[in-house]
Amino acid sequence: MVDAKAIKDKVSKKINSTRSKVSSHLTAHKHCRICGINIDAKAEPRICKSIDCASALEKREKNDRMMRIMFFIFVGIFFVPILLRSVGIF
Repeated sequence: MVDAKAIKDKVSKKINSTRSKVSSHLTAHKHCRICGINIDAKAEPRICKSIDCASALEKREKNDRMMRIMFFIFVGIFFVPILLRSVGIF
């Protein structure tokens, strides 16, 4: 009969030893949100020093703000009248 517990233990030991070998060779790092190159782990915001990446991040943040505003306008247009009717004001 096969001892499943012994096999699991052997596999987990092998995985842990492989992880420790791999992690010892890698330094802590992050990747740029725009271009994907390696950057310092403590970099904030998470972009490289490239002007193109900085401008692209600025455009993304502006777009995110606009989408958030549009969402609240959408909610206001469609759900506020429903709430007012249910309360009996409108």
